[in-house]
Formats: sequence, structure tokens, C-alpha cells
Amino acid sequence: MVERIKTYIPGFDQHIDGGLVRNSVNLLSGGPGTGKTIFSLQFLYEGILKNNENGLFVSFEEEFDNLIGDAKVFNWDFEKLEKEGKCVFLSCKPLEEPNLQTKMQELIQKYKVKRVVIDSISIFSMMFKDDAYRIRKEFYKLARFLKEQDCTILLTAEISGEAPLDITSGGGSLSRDGIIEFIADTVITLHNSGIGGEGDRAIRVLKMRRTAHTKGPIPMTINEKGMEILG
Repeated sequence: MVERIKTYIPGFDQHIDGGLVRNSVNLLSGGPGTGKTIFSLQFLYEGILKNNENGLFVSFEEEFDNLIGDAKVFNWDFEKLEKEGKCVFLSCKPLEEPNLQTKMQELIQKYKVKRVVIDSISIFSMMFKDDAYRIRKEFYKLARFLKEQDCTILLTAEISGEAPLDITSGGGSLSRDGIIEFIADTVITLHNSGIGGEGDRAIRVLKMRRTAHTKGPIPMTINEKGMEILG
């Protein structure tokens, strides 16, 4: 029996056998404006409210005032959760922060965190100056460290243009270096176009270990309540 953690994206969990595998590392990839931040914030916010699973948001580039302000559009009050000690935000520059894992571990233990978002993993890889062997090695170390913290992890990766619908077809990589997608337990892609009509946006699960998931692109929308799967 695989233990799962719900994303609480309306309509999505039924496509992934009930939710993400608990303590797994999950990659969320897509071009600019596809909804990666919305998915990530919704995953944290709803998990805290509906399942009492505290969250940690690690950013390598985002100003949190803007992020928390954007969340209010969907009535997600992260300021309140932060004051209550249910969600914590960590901003750092990976090139300037040699003790990232120590800082994350301290926050995870202090706040009893169960859900972690890292935005964006593409920035993290820049520390290693396109050394593919070093990048793969460091990603494995990071994934192992995160799993040891008893948390379910969501990593975002931004790519140029539209994410390929099938990574096996040679249609391009799903991260800056084309490596993390092979290390992650799950790869989810977000799409801005190509479906047509109301479902012009789409989400697709390219792989999810130990899960019988929907294979094709699934129409979705972003409305005043956040992200929602159509149909």
C-alpha cells in the first residue's frame, strides 16, 4: 500500500491514484506563465488548511512580498499562516549560501514541515557551471537529503518555450540542464497552449513512480480559486 499526499488541486489527485507518493521528489516543469507558482502555493496552502501539514517555500530568486501579494488574489493568506508558524519562507542565493541544507533542515525540524517547495531548481544548478557530472551528483545528494527529512518535495523548473509532451521523443529537456527530470520520482509538465478552447491550458504527468496515472494531457484552467482540472 503506497502512502500518498494529496495535492488538493481540484480534480487532479484522481489522475494520480489519489496523490503524490509521500516523501517523494516531484518536478513541476513548464515555460513562463504556465502556472508553476500557482500550483506550488496551492499545494502548500491547501495542505496546511486541509491536512495540517506545515510548509516550507524555498526561493532562489523570488521576492516574498510579491509572492505573498500574488497569493492574495486567490484568497490564500500566507501572512496569517506565517505568523501561526504553519508556513515558513526561505530566500537565498545558491551561489552565496554554502549551508543551504543545514538551514532547510533546521526550519523543517523547527516548524515540523511536511511539504516543501523549491523554486526554482534551475537556479540551483547554475552553481555548478554546466558540469553535467557535478550537477547530477549534487541533485542526487539533494534528493536524498530531502527524502531523509520525511517531507514531500515539489521542485519547479522553468524552460524556454513550451514543454514537450513526451520527453522520450527527443523533443527537448524539462529543466535547464536536462538532468533533474531523470532523478525526480515524478515529472509533471504545465502547458499554455495546444489543446484548444476552454482547455487551452493543460497539465500532464510524464512519469510517477509506483503510480497508475493518466498518460495524456489533461485540460485545466486557472480561475479566482487557483488551478482546477476541467472535466
